[in-house]
Amino acid sequence: MDPSLRMALGITMRWIHVVSVVTILGGFIFARFALYPALAGLPAAESGDLSTKIASRFRTLLYTVVATALVSGIYNYLTKPSFPRGYHMWIGIKILFALHVFAVSILYASPGADDSKRRRWISGVVVSGLIIVLISGYLRWLTLNPPPVQ
Repeated sequence: MDPSLRMALGITMRWIHVVSVVTILGGFIFARFALYPALAGLPAAESGDLSTKIASRFRTLLYTVVATALVSGIYNYLTKPSFPRGYHMWIGIKILFALHVFAVSILYASPGADDSKRRRWISGVVVSGLIIVLISGYLRWLTLNPPPVQ
């Protein structure tokens, strides 16, 4: 593959990955700390209807960014030229948290989900998402500063 094309594809896939993850995590942080507290002031029936409508509107975007995060993450991993010691353990942990976020995102956006469950799931997604960002930062640091070989 031409080096310029490889560079452009690598940058594009990293950008897609970051934008997808920011969209997922940002949407759930907004829902957890702004949307659901605001809905709590409404009557239960009205709050539930509005919550269902919001999840319905978010569904297509959410499914799209989950798919693009998954595809771009796999691409970024498979095209990484080298892995420092300890990298695979942490990327495995990160993948497990990402699978949790993806699964709960799909459950959250599913048409038949109960509103009380949606509210509970959001906190788990936010915590897992923030842990993923922390691990990602560490993996980036580890890649740029590999430990010496003993």
